[in-house]
Amino acid sequence: MAALTPVAVTLSEDKVPTKENVRDIIGTFLAEEWPSVDPETLTMLYHASFANAHCPVERSKPAAGTPTEPLKVFIKFHNDTGGSLEIFKPLAPTKHEEALLCYEYGKTGLGPKVYGFFKTRDGTLGRIDEFLDARNMEPEDVENSAIRADVAKALATFHVLQTSLEKKAVKSYYEAVISGLKNYHMMDKLKALGKEGGVTIDKLVEYDFGRRLRSVVDKLESIGGKTGWCIHDIQFMNVMVKNNPKDGESKVTLIDFEFVMQNYRAFDIGGHFMQKMFKWFDEESKIAGCRKYTEEEKRHFCDEYARQWNKLTGDEDTGAQVFLESEYGYLLAITFDIHNMLCFMDEQDDKDRLNLLGLNKLFDEFVDQYAKLNLKDS
Repeated sequence: MAALTPVAVTLSEDKVPTKENVRDIIGTFLAEEWPSVDPETLTMLYHASFANAHCPVERSKPAAGTPTEPLKVFIKFHNDTGGSLEIFKPLAPTKHEEALLCYEYGKTGLGPKVYGFFKTRDGTLGRIDEFLDARNMEPEDVENSAIRADVAKALATFHVLQTSLEKKAVKSYYEAVISGLKNYHMMDKLKALGKEGGVTIDKLVEYDFGRRLRSVVDKLESIGGKTGWCIHDIQFMNVMVKNNPKDGESKVTLIDFEFVMQNYRAFDIGGHFMQKMFKWFDEESKIAGCRKYTEEEKRHFCDEYARQWNKLTGDEDTGAQVFLESEYGYLLAITFDIHNMLCFMDEQDDKDRLNLLGLNKLFDEFVDQYAKLNLKDS
């Protein structure tokens, strides 16, 4: 159900739903058993972030008979992020388009089903999804060759997904992100926030990412880098590892499509390799305490990716070609994260030490990879 449905619920000013709110929202779409559930018997956990909030909700199993509707669902509430991430607004899907994309992805059997897309009386948009019996991927998971192969196949499948989204030119993304990076280049406010947080980020702020990003894009274009529907926000929290996959079923599911746009497939592939080093929602360190992806693991991933891509498209790509593209995609993904983190710093006056250390780690990775590839500045 991807059509927008009004629900007779008004959230409080802080947008945190009550148990009665969620019961009534869910009951609009699952209308046989959920409307009669006593709200006080529900178990729910509400988590808010900069971009969205989510809320798993579970009801008790009926005392008699077999339930005809799911006992547990997942609600996503969309927040208005505003600010400089607005630069992606003309390119990224609207909330309605994101819901439709999730619905289309769910119909393939690769992602959770979408039960409904709603709007509350106070104007809050949200979506009700199937609850996955799964956990967030951990960096160590991709050291398992079977899981690593399933992530590769999942990305290749997503990149060529047939969807109703309008394809917008890849160059439009780079015009937007390079313009955004230019806004933060040499910004004294960011340097000051770093010093207040106890971590100097002067070199990062003074580094001209936009100019170098153009060089990366030019190189990808010259080697024939291919494009597709990229997720962009490919951090490991957005890959779910199933607890009890069926025989022959993928062990992973991709989630969170708010930044899905056309881009070089290398963005997501290189981004996946890069994100192994980070745990952005950890309260002790944003930098993961594990080893990097090895070249052998990367090449295995790219072989599996190429095999799935070719199966779905009829192309004859090699793992070596995908690996070469991913080396440049590593840099594309870093600039996306750096842009968004600097945006958050500027808007929220963020000076969290762990975030600052994560930023500097991203910077070091970019500089090292840029030098390794022997790129010349535009």
